[in-house]
Amino acid sequence: MAPKLPDSVEGLRAAGNQSFRNGQYAEASALYCRALRLLQVRGSSDPEEESVLYSNRAACHLKDGNCTDCIKDCTSALALVPFSMKPLLRRASAYEALEKYPLAYVDYKTVLQIDNSVASALEGINRMTRALMDSLGPEWRLKLPSIPVVPVSAQKRWNSLPSENKESTKKSKETTKSRVPSAGDVERARVLKEEGNELVKKGNHKKAIEKYNESLLFSNLESTTYSNRALCHLVLNQDKEAVKDCTEALKLDGKNVKALYRRAQAYKSLKVPQHGSAGRC
Repeated sequence: MAPKLPDSVEGLRAAGNQSFRNGQYAEASALYCRALRLLQVRGSSDPEEESVLYSNRAACHLKDGNCTDCIKDCTSALALVPFSMKPLLRRASAYEALEKYPLAYVDYKTVLQIDNSVASALEGINRMTRALMDSLGPEWRLKLPSIPVVPVSAQKRWNSLPSENKESTKKSKETTKSRVPSAGDVERARVLKEEGNELVKKGNHKKAIEKYNESLLFSNLESTTYSNRALCHLVLNQDKEAVKDCTEALKLDGKNVKALYRRAQAYKSLKVPQHGSAGRC
């Protein structure tokens, strides 16, 4: 005799989660379907619960290689609760598997607006940048769909989640930082840095930051890329970001005089007392 199924949305979702953990993705998907139908029969509006169920079912589709239905479910989840992290990441993975790289790039980029430490999104952006440069050429950015601006409320919602939900992203971010770039990566990083330098000369510091960001995705071992980006942050009155970049630059090259000087400028703007070598530059 088959075990009796739960008769509540919460119970069905919990059972689906357990089946998913056991690798029974078709069974988990069926349980999420039952929960969604029960929500509809109940007729009560619970967008958060409904969004989670669509997102969970999307994860099942993704595991089974059904990328089209994964995208549909993620889109439904995001229509209910915009800028939710998990459906954005799952949809990006599905787009990537279908080689819809511009759409995957947009979703990964949207996630990084919410939290720029999510390693899977950082790695995804890295892969998509390579693929788009290869397929669309140096002007690939001009051929992308528009990237939505994430409201502060969505960022606050993520920041309010329990810390254990973020632990895995923190660990994998550390792994990403330690990746050794290939010779090809180093060359692409150099080219992108030079493009950023040209934009600085033209006074377009915001665009220059984007180029330096891309450069650092390919290789984060170049001290001057950080100190050059710090200059842009200083011009844009983003002093805290300038301090961070100068500190990263000095970790890579303790004799980077420009990084020392720019960090001193940022500290002065932030009214932080100066000590040590930075004050002598």
